[in-house]
Formats: sequence, C-alpha cells, structure tokens
Amino acid sequence: MSPATNAINLLKVSTSFRLLTQLSYSLFPHFFTINDLSNMSRGTKVVWDDSGWRFEGWVVSAKSGKNSKVAISFHGFDRSASEMENFMPFYCDDTALLSVNLLHHGESKPLDDLNIYSMLEPSILLEVLKRKIHEEFGDGVEKLELLGYSMGSRVCFRLLTERPTDFSRIIVLAPDGLCKSIIYKFVVNTWIGRFCWSLVDRYPKTNKRIIDSLYKVGLISEHKHHFGRYHTDNSEIRRRVAYGWAAHKKFWPELGDLASAMSKVEAHLVFGNRDKIIPEKWSRGLKDELSKMGCDSVKFHKIESGHVMRHASTVEQIVSAIKS
Repeated sequence: MSPATNAINLLKVSTSFRLLTQLSYSLFPHFFTINDLSNMSRGTKVVWDDSGWRFEGWVVSAKSGKNSKVAISFHGFDRSASEMENFMPFYCDDTALLSVNLLHHGESKPLDDLNIYSMLEPSILLEVLKRKIHEEFGDGVEKLELLGYSMGSRVCFRLLTERPTDFSRIIVLAPDGLCKSIIYKFVVNTWIGRFCWSLVDRYPKTNKRIIDSLYKVGLISEHKHHFGRYHTDNSEIRRRVAYGWAAHKKFWPELGDLASAMSKVEAHLVFGNRDKIIPEKWSRGLKDELSKMGCDSVKFHKIESGHVMRHASTVEQIVSAIKS
C-alpha cells in the first residue's frame, strides 16, 4: 500500500472518530468530560482516613510546581472528583487542586464505627481538608479557594460560612444549596419520606410504572420524568441518594450567613440559561440577602449552557465571564 493511500486511510479514520465523538457528546453528554482525562490528566487518585471517615480525592499539582494556591473542589451527584480537573483553566499556573469525592461516591464514606446514615460535620471536613493539603503540598500554600459544581457547591457554601477568612475566592457552577426542593425536604426531613424512599428501593418496578404513568397523563414534565427515572434507576443510585443526602444534611447554609461570608471574598455563581435542574431563579433568596447588606461585589453569571458545564466551550465561556 502506497504512502499516499495510507495517509488517505488515516485521514478517513481520524475524521470518522471525530464525528463519532461529537455524536456521542450530543447523545450522552452526562458521561463525557471535556477531554479524555486518561490522556490529558495530570492528576493522581488519593484515598485517606481521618476522623472516622474515608475520603477519596484527586490531586493535581500546580503547573509551575510552586503550589502557592490550592483550589478545593467538590463534584456533582453521581459524578467523580477527577472530572473537576476540567476546570483548571479557571486558575493560574501556581494553583494546585484537591478535588474530593462526595460521601457515598467512590470510596468516600463513613468507616465501620459509624452508622451508614451518619452525618458529617462541616467543621470536621474543613480540618480534614487542611491536614490533607499540608500533607500533599507542604507549608508553601498561601491561599485557599473553593470550587463546586451542582451538589458540590452546597458543600463549598457551607465550608465558606464555617470560616470565610480561610478562603480568598469561591466559584460555584449550577449551584445547589440555595433552595431546597419539596422532594428533598420530604425524603430527608420526615420519617414518612424516608419510609416512602425505602419502598422505592424495595419495589423499583412499581416506582417506574408510577413515574411513567404520571408523565403519560401530563402530571410531570419530560424533564422531571427523566430526572425521576435516573435517580431511581438501580439499587446503587437509590442508596446513594438516601445515604448521600443524609451524610450531607448539615451542609445546607443559612442564606444570611452565606451572603455575609460571600461579601468577604471574591465570589462567582454561574448558571446555565437552559438548566432545568438548578435554574437561576433559585438564587433570588441569596440576592435578597445581599441586597439587604448593600453588597454588590458577589457576581452572578448566566451562560449559554444546560446543567452540564464541563465541556471545553462551556469552560471557556465561564473563564470569560469571570474575567469580565
């Protein structure tokens, strides 16, 4: 086979692969990061035990090797710590990353002496993170930042209110933690809600028929139908909802405290204009609290995006919004 034929065949394969990748992104955006992390990642998985809990994380050293700043990040529900590396373009070359798996994701969980429904204290998590940062990056860290996506934003909010003076900046994307849904209040805060959720786990086929029927008669939207089916699809994810919601119960911030804490740091909240899971209107309560304080330094950004924000073009939008 001639060199010219080889080149043409390679071009065809390359073009086909790009088209297949783009099609995959369109059909299954939830399952892909902005790049293949196995090829582009500089991160390392870490697992450690502290204060009766096991944590799994993803550590990325600063490009410059200086590690003078560390961004502490938390991902969204049913995602993983490693994908937060996709947001490193937010930071300068002296910034390292400690990304931590939410509880009941990966290996993050209570250890044997604790009940599976145990709730983590924000103050304990903050001290655990500081010890880990010192272990990984030494004494040269001058500034800490917070980065959260979706449910991970709620953890960031609460850590900020715990000790705002520990942080210089917070960036949250599609942020959970500003408004509790009716389903969350019902399942987490009432015994009958917890009982009903146990029935969902016990009778999954009946649950699916109910959700499908509600959608067919028009009582729930297509989005809520998809959301309901996804979060009850199998035993693992149903238990992750139950255990994860319980474990992070103490990470809901009071909006007044959050507004006060945000007024003391550089703060950016990013919402997608097509996000049906966490719409921008959920930020109204926080905006009201900031207005009462006369604070206008907290920045709210709306970008061209749905709930998923980790793809390259979306990250570029966010970088531009933060810099503007």
